[in-house]
Amino acid sequence: MKVLKVIHGYPMRYNAGSEVYSQALCQGLAGRNEVEVFTREEDPFAPDFAMRMEPDADDPRITVNVVNNPRMRDRYRVEGMDRQFAEVLDRFDPEIVHVGHLNHLSTSLLQEAARRGIPIVFTLHDYWLMCPRGQFMQMFPKDPGDPWAVCDGQDDRKCAERCYARYFSGAPDEYEADVGYWTDWVNRRMAHVRGMVDLVDVFIAPSRYLRDRFRDEFGIPAHKLVYLDYGFDRSRLAGRRRVQGEPFTFGYIGTHIPAKGVQDLIRAFGMLEGNARLRIWGRPRGQDTESLQRIANTLPAEVAGRIEWFHEYRNQAIVREVFDHCDAIVVPSVWVENSPLVIHEAQQARVPVVTADAGGMAEYVHHEANGLLFEHRSIDSLATQMQRLADHPEWATRLGARGYLNDETGNVPSMEDHVREVESIYGSVLERSSSARVEHRKGPWRITFDANPDTCNLQCIMCEEHSVYSPLQELRRQKRRPHRLMPFDMIERVVAEAAPHGLREIIPSTMGEPLLYKEFEDILDLCRRYGVQMNLTTNGTFPGMGASAWAERIVPVTSDVKISWNGATRATQENIMAGIRWEQAIENVRAFIAVRDRQAAEGGNRCRVTFQMTFLEDNVDELADIVNLAIDLGVDRVKGHHLWAHFPEIEEQSMRRGPEAIERWNRAVHEARGVASRRRLPNGQPILLENIDVLDDTATEDLAPGGPCPFLGQEAWVSAAGRFDPCCAPDAQRRTLGEFGNLHEQGIMEIWNGDAYRELERTYHHRSLCRGCNMRTTEGNERNG
Repeated sequence: MKVLKVIHGYPMRYNAGSEVYSQALCQGLAGRNEVEVFTREEDPFAPDFAMRMEPDADDPRITVNVVNNPRMRDRYRVEGMDRQFAEVLDRFDPEIVHVGHLNHLSTSLLQEAARRGIPIVFTLHDYWLMCPRGQFMQMFPKDPGDPWAVCDGQDDRKCAERCYARYFSGAPDEYEADVGYWTDWVNRRMAHVRGMVDLVDVFIAPSRYLRDRFRDEFGIPAHKLVYLDYGFDRSRLAGRRRVQGEPFTFGYIGTHIPAKGVQDLIRAFGMLEGNARLRIWGRPRGQDTESLQRIANTLPAEVAGRIEWFHEYRNQAIVREVFDHCDAIVVPSVWVENSPLVIHEAQQARVPVVTADAGGMAEYVHHEANGLLFEHRSIDSLATQMQRLADHPEWATRLGARGYLNDETGNVPSMEDHVREVESIYGSVLERSSSARVEHRKGPWRITFDANPDTCNLQCIMCEEHSVYSPLQELRRQKRRPHRLMPFDMIERVVAEAAPHGLREIIPSTMGEPLLYKEFEDILDLCRRYGVQMNLTTNGTFPGMGASAWAERIVPVTSDVKISWNGATRATQENIMAGIRWEQAIENVRAFIAVRDRQAAEGGNRCRVTFQMTFLEDNVDELADIVNLAIDLGVDRVKGHHLWAHFPEIEEQSMRRGPEAIERWNRAVHEARGVASRRRLPNGQPILLENIDVLDDTATEDLAPGGPCPFLGQEAWVSAAGRFDPCCAPDAQRRTLGEFGNLHEQGIMEIWNGDAYRELERTYHHRSLCRGCNMRTTEGNERNG
């Protein structure tokens, strides 16, 4: 497998947790896979976005693509990075892109991968996707006495006021003029990031805390989130031998930045009694390190003398250089960390950890079991817990001996096992991506023309146009919405262009009653002229001529007549399809089928007749009886789809709204299938049931996980205004899929083969609309209407 790892820094240039983990994962993957890395450096003397390839300093099997980005810190979208990433994608042609972090790179790297149909896995290391600064900490809090205050959640204006307006502009306190600009900037950034998040196939969260937070606060669907803790080279963490003859020693490992809370650790250490020692390991960071040393120098000289400063250690020698020289590790972070590597490393080396009672820190350190927890951001509480260990070093040894409590052996997950888990995730993502791939025909085999969406003689409750709940009704009454009507010459022109490219069927308006389109019979003639069939959806009133006369004209050129049907009783049918008359509707079906059967007996075309349902709370208990009624009348098929809940008034009608509704739906499915298996149509054939399928628990979010879109690359829709649409989703929702072209300005085949439509074919399965689509099945691409 070819894997491209994307990370904002890579050792040895950058040695924080996500960078160290990324290198270890790449080295583990390289045993069975071809691995490259895309990362950045910040060289002010080199050209912006200059790229070079070099081997991993510790593993020449791994190629590292390094792009220079010295001047674009903390901006989210960088075209120069995108161009270089596209070049790597085209050269390396990976099967999987695995992202670790996009800060200092470009969020739209994801778009480059998705455009090429490459699945994306994303490991979450912090909150950067939902917090522009990554840690939910305010740089400029309202209370100057609370530096680096915890932020309680993302808000565009708050992000501007408390962080970005002053951070980027460098303005003093009077920066009100900048706030509006930066509020807009944050708004654009968050909207863009949400769009990019949709392109990710799976997110890996190294703590349950982080997984749940991205699900609950950022709305990433649960099925796209996987909990998987980090993996570690256990051999690197083996063989600790504490140097003898030293006083009890606390250790800190990490960067010298305020978010890590080293300042609180130094102050807490100054409150301890006795002769304990504090050793601080980490790469010096100029003014940050100098500030920390000044804090230490405010302590009594004797106490400050027991604080020792060490340069960052070598990852491969952490035991010899760090753990052999301390009795406990302190993780004092003032931001809510998710799964610090140092906690796991200390536990594997059997060193106890003191950390905060928050986030993933508390998830991996259990108070008085394998370490101690202090009240988050409380220096007094931290000092209290440190004093307990300093006073009882033998207890510290016992706590450390218990190691990693998520495993009965006390061992952290091995990198070998972790790599296998990651490879398994890759395999699942590739399988789903393959199953969701759509075939692109040389032209649409079926086109739906929304010829007269505003013309209907019923008011079905679920109709986005004509329901009594639709706000469009009031707009029409006030004459604030123009009456839409497709000119026949557009239908004629599109059919003429598409017919040589495999067009087999056309559907006149499915929104509105097509038999009320004044040139409907011209569409029938068009079908005869070009040798295509009509696939008709009608509400069953057969206005004007009546069912028999319409049947005489329709049956000869029609593949299927779908008659809207939503009840097995008068009350249900007339309640859902307001304006229908039950007895007349029954008689219309009998009359239409009689003509169909007579023409077929005389050697003519036999079109299929279908009852088409919308599955609702109001008709679910009648599903089996609707199948019985269809069999009695000689209807060949019962099909339907789950509700598009356009209006809040009908949301409780959805059979996908929750587990209880799904359970009721599944019972109705079994009953309907039982009827279909026991009875036959008058001609001896079994009735067909379509989309009357059992749902699983994930159906609230995804009706058919891994199922392909039944429309993309197969069918096309043309709105009354001439807009090309890719599917039959409600108009407002399908507009979110993009703009593809207008048939007043472009030909159908130009749009069909255009870049925008082809990109949607490759990326649709990432879209929330497509995942929640009520029309998808797992049965394959082409449907019979």
